[in-house]
Amino acid sequence: MNKELRIARDYFKNHLDLNAPIPELRVAADKMYATLPVASDITYETVSIGNLKGEWTISPHARDTHVLYYIHGGAFLIGSPQTHRGEISELGRAGKMKTFSLAYRLAPEHPFPEPLEDIFDGYLWLLAQGYKAKNIIICGDSAGGNATINLLLFARDRGIPMPAGGIPISPWIDLGQSGETYRTREGIDPIVSLKAIKAQAAAYLGGADPNLPVASPIYADVHGLPPIYIIVGEAEEMLSEALKFTHNAAMAGVHVKFEVWPQMIHNFPLWHSLLPEGRDAIKKAGEFMISVTS
Repeated sequence: MNKELRIARDYFKNHLDLNAPIPELRVAADKMYATLPVASDITYETVSIGNLKGEWTISPHARDTHVLYYIHGGAFLIGSPQTHRGEISELGRAGKMKTFSLAYRLAPEHPFPEPLEDIFDGYLWLLAQGYKAKNIIICGDSAGGNATINLLLFARDRGIPMPAGGIPISPWIDLGQSGETYRTREGIDPIVSLKAIKAQAAAYLGGADPNLPVASPIYADVHGLPPIYIIVGEAEEMLSEALKFTHNAAMAGVHVKFEVWPQMIHNFPLWHSLLPEGRDAIKKAGEFMISVTS
């Protein structure tokens, strides 16, 4: 294992106790993410969406008519547009798109499905601003990958124009932890542990059934969705649910692209400044964005 991958693997361990109380975890996570670099040529703008805040990040050469709507991860319990700025802005650069991210309400104060409702409202807000659905890509990591798929489903089921495509990164879409890699990758995955993820799922769900399709999209009917590009690491516990969703999407006739990076960990593009694989995944995500919005 090279030095860069070792640093990335140890990042959460050195900064976060994932079993800590949620208020403490939020403070520690904000400090951890603040250590990750953001390019100096990125500009920011904060906007209000009802009672919520959103953030635009704009890189040079971004197409003003095209938007990457990025949904941050954090088990629906932690995180913000600011924590993921580095990853968000580099994905936008790769796709030559403005990026928008929403500070949606977090559980357990606002449990399932309230965060998903906020996230969909963010999409409706983008449409109301005049952005065309065919020029919008939805992307998110972990819980944000769950919300990415749910946003596509919400739009389909409500008769709202669907985005051009979706990019779930290490999606957390099996909240009952039924997949085999929750056991075969336990102790190998440096970020996700079965004990912690069960507690996080319970905090988010607030007593709801984890097998509901809107909670765990591996059980959803995904017919009619736009093209989807799934990015996942081989060393993570959530690998099996990404595989299952890919199978379901392919069988439903969805144009789905699935790539797994050997040895890579949960949401490895977050460490693009360290990992060549992270930079490669971002580059390929950009190519996907350009191809489906051209």
